[in-house]
Amino acid sequence: MSARIVVEPDLSPARQAELGVAAWPRWKDGEGERILTLDAPEQSYFLAGLAVLTLADGEPVTVGKGDLVIIPAGSVRWEVKSEVRRHYRSEALSPACCIV
Repeated sequence: MSARIVVEPDLSPARQAELGVAAWPRWKDGEGERILTLDAPEQSYFLAGLAVLTLADGEPVTVGKGDLVIIPAGSVRWEVKSEVRRHYRSEALSPACCIV
């Protein structure tokens, strides 16, 4: 079975607190397309915006405000439809590296 993008839509405040989302770094990304290569799985909680994420061998997944997204390690195409603001957590990065 190949890796896939997992989405928990409309993440409840209780689930956000359980995960500690508010303490995760923040990231902002403007409209456009890019390919990112992740060295480790990443969790993102979308505060705003809309994006279509596609793994190299997968189907497009649309994500937006309120969604928790778990992206496996590897290459993922981001098509940002409207500016994205998100909290994120990755085992590959220091938690304080990219706060915006």
